[in-house]
Amino acid sequence: MKRITKLAMGTFTGAAVALVPSTLTGTANAGTDTDTSVITLRPDGAARAHAGASQAIHCALAAHTPYRPQRADAVDRSAVTVAGSMKCDHAVARISVRVGLYKDGRLYEQSGVKSNAGRTSITLNAAGQCVGQQDYTGVAIANVIAPPGYHPSHAKGRAIGKTIRIADCKRGG
Repeated sequence: MKRITKLAMGTFTGAAVALVPSTLTGTANAGTDTDTSVITLRPDGAARAHAGASQAIHCALAAHTPYRPQRADAVDRSAVTVAGSMKCDHAVARISVRVGLYKDGRLYEQSGVKSNAGRTSITLNAAGQCVGQQDYTGVAIANVIAPPGYHPSHAKGRAIGKTIRIADCKRGG
C-alpha cells in the first residue's frame, strides 16, 4: 500500500488546485467497501458568537471499491470504474476532488479535478479498460476550503479504497 500512497502524492497535483495529501484530523475505516478520511473544520472565536456557527463541520472523503458494470444495459462493461466522494455535514466554501484508478499498484487512469462552491458534497469517477488477472485500487484526494470563521482555512485529505482482483474481463464474466 505504500507504493500507492507515494504515487498518489506525486501524481495527483494539478495546476487548477494543489491536491497534495496532508495530515488529517481523523481517519475511519469500518471494514466497508470504502476507506473514509474525515476532515474537521472548527469555528473560531468570532464564528462561535454567531448563531448556527457553534459546531464543527465534518467532511468525509471516501474512495470506493473499483467495479465492473455487470448489468446488460451498461454502456461499457469492459471498463473498471472507481468513484471518489466527499460529503460534509454543512456547506463549505469550496470542495475540489480528484480520483485515481490504480492497477497492480501503479496509476492506471485518473480523473481531472472537479470543484464546486457552497455545497455539501461532490462525487467523481475514474475509469480504465479492464485487464484481467490484475489488482485494482481507487484513491481519492480532496481539498476543502472552509467557510469564513472556520479553521483551518483549508484542509487536504486522501482516502485509499479496498483493492480487488479482477480475474476475467470477458463480457458477462
